[in-house]
Amino acid sequence: MSESSIHHLIKMANQIAANVPALSAEARIEAATAHMKKFWTPAMTAKLRRHLDTGGTGLSAEAARAVAASSGEPA
Repeated sequence: MSESSIHHLIKMANQIAANVPALSAEARIEAATAHMKKFWTPAMTAKLRRHLDTGGTGLSAEAARAVAASSGEPA
């Protein structure tokens, strides 16, 4: 994936984590994780996981936790 694709994935992850209908941060993380597991390809999740492992620049805290959970590994 290109450099621009990682920026697009970061933007999507942040939007999902910020906009899922949930009342608490934990509920938003769980909903964002479920969304990523259901709709994202393994390649998309792996690309963001690698980005997270190298610092996760640009990811919100909630998006970072959702990425980690969707990849099955703790952040």
